[in-house]
Amino acid sequence: MDLHRLLATNYIFQCFAVFFDPGLGPEAALRHTLRLINLAREKILTLPQVHWVKQAADLGARDKLLVLLSVEGADFIASDLFLIELVHQMGVRMITLTWNGRNSLGDGVMVEGGGGLTGFGLQAVKAMQDLNIIIDVSHLGERGFWDVAAAAEKPFVASHSNAWALCQHPRNLKDRQIREISSLGGLIGVNLCPAFIAPSRENQTLDALVRHISHIAAVGGIDCLCLGSDLDGITVLPSGIEDVRDMSKLPGLLEAAGFSAKEIQAICAGNLIRFLRNYLE
Repeated sequence: MDLHRLLATNYIFQCFAVFFDPGLGPEAALRHTLRLINLAREKILTLPQVHWVKQAADLGARDKLLVLLSVEGADFIASDLFLIELVHQMGVRMITLTWNGRNSLGDGVMVEGGGGLTGFGLQAVKAMQDLNIIIDVSHLGERGFWDVAAAAEKPFVASHSNAWALCQHPRNLKDRQIREISSLGGLIGVNLCPAFIAPSRENQTLDALVRHISHIAAVGGIDCLCLGSDLDGITVLPSGIEDVRDMSKLPGLLEAAGFSAKEIQAICAGNLIRFLRNYLE
């Protein structure tokens, strides 16, 4: 994925995620997260082909690539809620609460016997939503997911997760979770990571991803679906995908699977733009 190929494929929106390995501790995470946010502001978000989305009004710039800045993994916050306000001032509009492990907010999906959100995590969720920062529960453990569902006053998203019913990977969503996100008006972005699509390599295809989309639509409805490809975060691609340009195959596959033109437009762009317009007002 790069800007040239995104524009060549007629993309209208892309989320750029700041990520730093949380294993080096919260102090290093803070330092590097702030450095990477600043790097994005200097090198990406000022490009003439890009329009930085920080509020709903920014979504009207249809002649440029709309870009949202996010942070994947809230380890940088440690125990200081002010840092949420700081990254908001720097233009961040979505935060993935955990990566796979444990931080001060709660446990990620790979924590054995993982718990839910901490008391501080509940405070952080409120602080983020008060600032119109989108809560992302991809990577969050299941108990934490339900804590967010109980505490959140606004819809939240699973920005890059698939359906557990089709592939039992810890990063995928169970049907109850899909229904919960949908009932609250949230979004689920389907993920290209092969291991989240199917357990065996021969079944890790774009056609199999369409089956995840069909399942999520059947469980939670069309309106909760969008694309969360994770092309900036995965090292192996499913069969049939070489780079971001191959995502142009998806509308035809969705049509073959029985989706209408209106539904395909909603999945590929409309649901996401509607959600952002409502959330960032």
